[in-house]
Amino acid sequence: MDLEQIRAFVNVASLKSFSEAAEKMFISQPSVSVRIKALEEELGVLLFDRSKAREPVLTEAGRIFLDYAYSIINLQDECREKLSGQREQATGLVFIGASTVPGTYLLPSLLADFKKISQAIEFNVSILDTSAVLEGVLNYSYDLGLVGLVKEDEKLTYVELADDELVLCARPGLIPKPGYEEGVPVEHMLNYHLLMREKGSATRQLLEKKLSESDFDIGSLPGATYINNLEGIKQAVREGLGVAVISKLSVRELVSTGAVEVFPVRNIDLKRKLYLVYHRTRVLGGAAMRLRDFTMDRFAGQI
Repeated sequence: MDLEQIRAFVNVASLKSFSEAAEKMFISQPSVSVRIKALEEELGVLLFDRSKAREPVLTEAGRIFLDYAYSIINLQDECREKLSGQREQATGLVFIGASTVPGTYLLPSLLADFKKISQAIEFNVSILDTSAVLEGVLNYSYDLGLVGLVKEDEKLTYVELADDELVLCARPGLIPKPGYEEGVPVEHMLNYHLLMREKGSATRQLLEKKLSESDFDIGSLPGATYINNLEGIKQAVREGLGVAVISKLSVRELVSTGAVEVFPVRNIDLKRKLYLVYHRTRVLGGAAMRLRDFTMDRFAGQI
């Protein structure tokens, strides 16, 4: 096998497209197919299930080989950088998966600051729920992830970046302030119509976990509306549709303009941390490694 065959395989696996892989490599789509076919013949296995109409899907053998393929490619890139002395001028495309809160309220300023010192590095960012981000880091769709929840897995490394807290958000005047100066008791909160995130979100998972620990069953709520978009929930709160337990970080601007009010939730601890996550055994390329190190340095000491 040669490195160009392995690069073709890695690009198709990460981009989930033969045509996009060809465009990235500046070769024709048939050339990508020929390289991967030759690689499969040498390995004696099929790497992609080509029966799927919409996109190439890795076979079990393909998923196993992907670990080694990324290591080979990234080691080659790292070697080139060190031998040429060009590490300070690293180039490349970094695939980032981020859950809604860190992806919307931490990542933009982080990338803007990073771009000032690494102009040749580009980013491909996907904003998803936490479960999808972690799955993407595990299957190599993303070099780096930003999430608000830890899912224990020996293949994942988490780095704490920032503190956050879930708060009860409501339209001004909906919740009477007298008596609630120290926060709204959880049993009182459940009397209001709740606006809830989708099941895969870290916000919902944390809320459900803490309610369950306090013997409150979220499944027995008198009423709830489920919206799989944080901005949609915030706008619904503004219009008085209900109340929501959401990230304090995500609602700062609305609070500052008086569009909504927030209250701590009493009797349950809704504090959390936001994390950088990456694959423990994956050898990151120079661009991804540079962004990872910059992120860790930027947030060092903020926890």
